[in-house]
Amino acid sequence: MNGLSQKEWRELLKALSQPFPASSLQFRAGATTKDKKKAQALVYVDPREYEKRLDELCSGSWHCSFKPWGENRIICSLTIHGISRSSTGEENEGFAPGTAAEAQAFKRSCSKFGLGRYLYELKVPWVNYDPIKKKLLETPILNSQFLNSKPSQAGFSHLPPNSTTNQSDNTLSRPRAETMHRELAKLGFKRDSHYSLASIVARRPIKSLTTLTDDQASRVWGLALREANKGISQNSFVSDEEAATVLN
Repeated sequence: MNGLSQKEWRELLKALSQPFPASSLQFRAGATTKDKKKAQALVYVDPREYEKRLDELCSGSWHCSFKPWGENRIICSLTIHGISRSSTGEENEGFAPGTAAEAQAFKRSCSKFGLGRYLYELKVPWVNYDPIKKKLLETPILNSQFLNSKPSQAGFSHLPPNSTTNQSDNTLSRPRAETMHRELAKLGFKRDSHYSLASIVARRPIKSLTTLTDDQASRVWGLALREANKGISQNSFVSDEEAATVLN
C-alpha cells in the first residue's frame, strides 16, 4: 500500500508538522478597522517552503494534482507515500487569481498532513495599515506566541536531525549549530554574541553551540528574539477587543 509502518507514519507526520523557520513567515493585510488605519496581519508561508519540506522528508514519494471545481475554485490532491488528502482553493481579486487559488488549495491539502497547520492557530495581531497602498506598515512580533506554545515551536525544531556520530543524543549536532548561527545572524547578532546569549541561558561559558541541549537552544532563540525586538514600539498594536469596537 504505502510502504510505511504505523510508527514511520507517526514520525513522518510529526516531522511534517514542525514549524517553519521564523525567517520564512510573511504577512498580508486581512480585516481592517472602520477608519482603515489598522489591519489584521495574517501570517503565511510561500508554497515553495512547503515543497522544500516535502522534498526533504518525502523525496520522490510525494506528488500533487489539480482539477477545477466550479467557476472559480480548484481542488488539490496531495499524495504522500500512496496516501492522498485533498482540499480546495478560491480565486481572489489580487494578482494572478488562478495561481493564488492553486497555492491556497495546495497549502490546505498540506495541512491535512499537519504541514503548516499551526499557522491557522496563531493569534492575529492588529498593526498600522496604509489603505491607499493596501499594505501593512510594520512587521508584527510573534515571538511570544511561539515561546508560549509547546517547546517544539519555540526555536529550532526545523533544524536537521541530530547526528549520532560522536555526538551526545541530547546536544546539537554541528549542522544544527551552524543553522542556529545563521538564524541568529539574520536577527542581527554577530557571531561572538551568539556565544554570549548561549552562556546567559546555560549559566556557564559557552564556546561552541554544539554543547547546548535542544531545550537550551530553544531558550537561546527566545532570548535572541526578545533582545532583537527591544526598542520596537508596541504603541501601534491594539488588542482584538479594542479593534472590535471600531470594526464595521
